[in-house]
This record gives sequence, C-alpha cells and structure tokens, in this order.
Amino acid sequence: MERINSINREKKKMKGIGDHHSSGSPLVNDPINSLSDCLIESILSLLPLKDAARASLVSTRWRTLWTSAPLCIDDSSLHRQPSAFSTLRSENAWCRQAVFDIISKHQGPIQSCRLTRFDHPLFHVTVDRLLKILVDKHIQQLSLSFSNWRAKTGYLLPDSFFSCKTLLKLKLYICCLPKIVSPPIFPKIKEVFLTSVSLLDDSFITHLLSSSSLEKLHLYKCTGYQCIVVSSPNLMELVVTDRARLFGNVKEVTIESAPNLKNLVLSETATMGTVVSIKHAPKLALLGFICLDLVKLQIGGGTFKRESRSSDIVLCGPRTLLPSVKSLAVIVNFSDEKQILLMSSILQCFPFLETLDVKLVNRMTVNETNMEAVWVEGGPFSFLNHLKQVTLKGFSEHRAVVAFANFLILNALVLKEIALLCSTVDLCYKKNWVEERCRELRYKERSSPLKIEFLEDWVSHPKFATWNLVLD
Repeated sequence: MERINSINREKKKMKGIGDHHSSGSPLVNDPINSLSDCLIESILSLLPLKDAARASLVSTRWRTLWTSAPLCIDDSSLHRQPSAFSTLRSENAWCRQAVFDIISKHQGPIQSCRLTRFDHPLFHVTVDRLLKILVDKHIQQLSLSFSNWRAKTGYLLPDSFFSCKTLLKLKLYICCLPKIVSPPIFPKIKEVFLTSVSLLDDSFITHLLSSSSLEKLHLYKCTGYQCIVVSSPNLMELVVTDRARLFGNVKEVTIESAPNLKNLVLSETATMGTVVSIKHAPKLALLGFICLDLVKLQIGGGTFKRESRSSDIVLCGPRTLLPSVKSLAVIVNFSDEKQILLMSSILQCFPFLETLDVKLVNRMTVNETNMEAVWVEGGPFSFLNHLKQVTLKGFSEHRAVVAFANFLILNALVLKEIALLCSTVDLCYKKNWVEERCRELRYKERSSPLKIEFLEDWVSHPKFATWNLVLD
C-alpha cells in the first residue's frame, strides 16, 4: 500500500508540472527552459554541428530555435554510420552533399564554415555556389583547404567573394587569389592566414594591409608577391615565411605606419637579400629573424646597407633606437667578420632587450680571427642591463661564437639563463666536448648565478618555440 501511495504522489507531481507547462508558466526546477530564445541560440551556435542537431531534439522549442540559430559547420566532423559498401570516395560524396544541403537550406546565419573535401576541380563550381550562399548568410569565419598544388587546376576564389562585409577571420590552404581591381576588400576582416597560396600580384596584400580593421596577417610559404608595405592602424601581428629556400620572392618588407604592431616575424629566406624598413612601429615588442646577410635594413632614420656583395655594411644617417623591442632573433654567420661587426652595431638599437635568440649558420673555421675585441671595444650596449635570457642555436667551439657567449656571460648583469643548442655529433659523440666548452665559458667569474644548458639541437626545439614556424 505504501508503494502505491508513493507512485500516486509521483503521478500527481508530474501532472502538476505538466499543468504548469501547458498553462505557459516556466517548469518547476527547470533552469534550461527558463532561458531566453536568444541565449539558447547562442548555446547552439557554439556547439559542433552534429551536437547542435542532437541538442535540438530535446524539445519542440529547441528544434524551432535551431533552424534559425547561427551555425558552425566543419565538414571534417561529419560522418554517417559505416556500412559494408561504404568507401572513402562515397563518404566524401555524401559529406559534400550534406554540407551543401545544410548551408543552402538553413534559415539562419552561418557563423563559421570549414571546407576540406572539395579538392577536385569538378567540385570548384560547387564551392563558388557555397561561397555566394555564405556571403548572403553573413559568414564570419571561413576556412578553405585544398590539396591540389597545380596552379592551372588550383581553386581560384571568385571576385565577388572579396566584397563580403561580415567576414572577420579567413584561412586559406593551397589555392589561388585573383588580382584585386575593385577595393576595398573585406571591410571588417581582423585575421587572415594564408598557407601555400598563389597570388597573381601584390594587389591583395596591398589592399589588405591598408585595412583599418586588420589585426593579424600570416603568409606561410605563399608565392606571387614581392612587396609588403604595411600602413594599418590596428595591425598587431605580421608573420611572413617565404617558400623559396635559396632566393626568396619577397623583395621588400616596409613597416610604413603600424602604431599597434607588436609582433613582426620573418623567416630567414624572407629577409635574405631583402630590403627591410621599420619606419613607425612604436609598440613593436617582438622582432625576428633579422638575417645579417642583408641588402638594406632601415630602422627609423638610420639605414644599414651594403653597396655590393663584397663591400662592408655601413650605417647611413643617425642611429634610431627601438626601446619597445623586448625579444629579438637574428641569423648570423660567425665566420663572416662583416656580419659580426654588423650584429654589434644593430644590437645597439635595442636598449631594453630582454630575450635574444641567435641562429648560427655556416660554422666553418676558416679565417678564424679573435673577435672578442669587437664586443669589448664596441658599444655602448645598453641592452646588457636588461637581458635575461639567451638562446644560441647551432653553438660550436668556433672561437668567435665562444667569444660572443663570454661577452654576454660577463656583461649581462641580470642574465638568468643561456641555452646552447648543439649538434648531436658534438653533444653525444665527441668525448669530453661539453667539459671542454665549460672550461672555455667564463661563467665562474660572474657575481650572480647563471643557468647554462647544453641541449641537443633539433628543428622544432621548445627553446626556439617563438620562431619555429618560420625556421627554414
């Protein structure tokens, strides 16, 4: 009898809840259904497409809201139940059709979209149609990824897409960009990431870098452009990695006016034989790589340049300081006396430097002169009062390299750590090699403690994490 009474009480309780719901009042102890339509739509828009569709089945109200909620679409996350007859080709075909149906039939806006399964040129017409629909549905974040390297059959973005007024973030992988003849482009764009993209000329980058809304631009192994001229009031980060290893296609990198630029990251090939000019960047905090095998480097009113390959690099005009730079990376050949002299001169431009990362190249021991006098007699080196961390990638027994390390060890008063990234042969296969280098380094003469690490050098070493993206 007691059990029957308990069941009856539960039935009355459920009936009471149902009566509240049918009369339009909120459910008892049900905070989810008490949420506003706008908030539920925001929740659904943050979920992956598959999870959002499942969540919409919770109630009739949610199902109605999902049809008008902003969608986040990623075709790589769409899968159907596997069958004995399914193949990769059939799965991709099903996914392409599903993506097209969802985008074209969804009543609400499309917040973000990632397309990765439209590689073949036969599907490029479908991508054009999808881009037109996405523009009409106020796309904010778009990622297009292809795997076809051939320029003649690579996907070429349509001209009409560049007038999208709602796009905030764009990622493109292995495709082609046309010549821009009707600027402005993407009036609200904030972040652009291009990887292995072929450009017909400089027009796209030129118009993009004159945008008042752009904050980040990454050009990773792109081709077809030669000049980068920055005149952007809100740009905060510029990363350029050239595709060519021997002779890059970038001829000029000029920071004309970038009052909010904080990070300027350039690969070795992007600065080798390139004219680099930093005219106005008062907030620049991270700069690298500066390849000292350069043609011309302008910092403010001062210009370091060489007339020919065999001539010395000279400073023309007054030396300009960049006090905002806290982290600097340089590439230097310590077998080249001219590059060592240039390095000593350039370091004087950064008086408040805290982190110095040096990539050492061409460790030949020919013409090995004692370059310690360059550092002892040079200067003034104001950065020594602020330098806290140093990484030397490619450290060896080269006398000039050891002399530079000792200069920092003895004179950088607040230096806390120096990491020496050495080759595997030196570190692991040469007996007593580390002990011999420790005897050469004069760290025992310091008045303050210093941590020295001998580490095996490899491509993506954590000590060089800031620059691993642009290391060649």
